[in-house]
Amino acid sequence: MSYWKDKPILVTGGAGFMGHRLVARLLGLGARVTVIDDLSKSGERNLAPYLTQIRFLQADLLDAAVARDCVKDHDICFHLAAKIGGIGYFHKTPATSLRDNSMMNFNLWDGAVSSNAKMVCVSSSMVFERTNIFPTPESAVERSPPPMSGYGFSKLVAEYVARTYYEEFGVEYVIVRPFNAYGPGETPGEYVGYAHVIPDLIKKVLAGQYPLEILGTGKQTRSYTYVDDIADSILYVTERVENDDFNIGTGVETTVEELAGKIWKLSGRREPLTTRHTPGLRYDVQRRVPDTSKIMRLGWKPKVDLDEGLKKTIEWFKSETT
Repeated sequence: MSYWKDKPILVTGGAGFMGHRLVARLLGLGARVTVIDDLSKSGERNLAPYLTQIRFLQADLLDAAVARDCVKDHDICFHLAAKIGGIGYFHKTPATSLRDNSMMNFNLWDGAVSSNAKMVCVSSSMVFERTNIFPTPESAVERSPPPMSGYGFSKLVAEYVARTYYEEFGVEYVIVRPFNAYGPGETPGEYVGYAHVIPDLIKKVLAGQYPLEILGTGKQTRSYTYVDDIADSILYVTERVENDDFNIGTGVETTVEELAGKIWKLSGRREPLTTRHTPGLRYDVQRRVPDTSKIMRLGWKPKVDLDEGLKKTIEWFKSETT
């Protein structure tokens, strides 16, 4: 029998980009899923195919009573709810990101103290914002300067909450750090950097922008990870371990210029790619690539390479605009 069969699961932020893919996977495995989301980012659209199969609560986890109550009667809580966006977003909302993300974590973990729920902290590669260790292993979080951005620091706080609530109260946890999630379902925003780089670039390429605008030098590197691989990896480690942390990614380093070239070609643009650059933002990390050997030793590896994932994402964008 599946580990997840009939297991009561809570997914916070389950209407979001990563959250709704995790919900789909859980339902496919037979879990009994409750989603809590304030719908501030995506509305109900992502959850529309699953609303008859889940219990859905539209509520704000900044309300301590709501957060504490929703954890009850669930075996596992996947915490994805957050103030989140691309680089432009967290430059505009540094205090809000730090305050709200931290408060949601404390509220949920306070609820977990009086329940038996295992808590899954979905952190971020941004905890390694100031590292100089590449590829970056999990242990670099202890050896690197803390993040300077409000969003990055909020994710570091989330990891400390998970660890300290285990140390003092025995709340079991897993920490996962996705590196640069992308895929169908993430929409670009109204300004550059509201969403992540891939939806930003796809939107501009499909709209016919020429030359193509790139934020910063284009030499920045990332390790782009397909959203369904991330959902699968989160479930994989949650089923097998507790009180540990894992980087999630491909370990493949790609520059933004290389990424733009792939999107240009896969979108069917025939002109030679020409780019123009706008000034980078303060916390635009210049290099980001994970050491994924820890999760690989556990037996997980990504299935979708960047070209395949970009094809699927571009096709989704095209279907949304026709």
